[in-house]
Amino acid sequence: MTSPHILSRHPKVPRQERGERRVADLLGAAEQLFATAGYDATTMSAIAKQAGASIGSLYQFFPSKESIGSALLRRYMDELGERLAQWQKTLPTSLDVFGQELITVAYDYLSQRPACRVLAETPSLVPKSYRMEKLSVSVQALLATFVPQMTEAELAPIALAASMMVRAAMQGSRLLDEARGKSLRHEMQQALGGYLVARLGPQVAPRGKR
Repeated sequence: MTSPHILSRHPKVPRQERGERRVADLLGAAEQLFATAGYDATTMSAIAKQAGASIGSLYQFFPSKESIGSALLRRYMDELGERLAQWQKTLPTSLDVFGQELITVAYDYLSQRPACRVLAETPSLVPKSYRMEKLSVSVQALLATFVPQMTEAELAPIALAASMMVRAAMQGSRLLDEARGKSLRHEMQQALGGYLVARLGPQVAPRGKR
């Protein structure tokens, strides 16, 4: 008979400090394996072994590999959103530099979280709309500081396009060697900066009038 916790659709929420530590260990093990072995090649048994836990303990908190991947990916999107929110305090004054640095901020974060790029390319984890919406909302909030007179409806498609360009730069750099990856990153920075200037530049008020 199949154990009930395996049939559960949602991971168990840890209610004690010990349980929270165990979840952190399991997620850390999964993160390391996803980054080194890839998502498809990583198994639940391998995650449990890497964490020094029993397979039953793993299933107690995460009923499937997808639930682990989704939990990590949601954490990454939240962390990146927080980093972008902090960046808002020291935004550059020009849109072209903003576009270039936006890719730099995302690239620097993903270099610290290599599993993020792996999971972001796994469509089965969470709805695509969630993945792009989280980044797009953060980018839209930043763009609004340049053109506060624009409505959310007007900015939304521009923010989404910018987010897609950021994601394309990240995915492309992962598929290329280091030298070509840096070259692609530079080209995408120029492309994003130029796009934002073309779409929003004429509407940006002088710094003192914002």
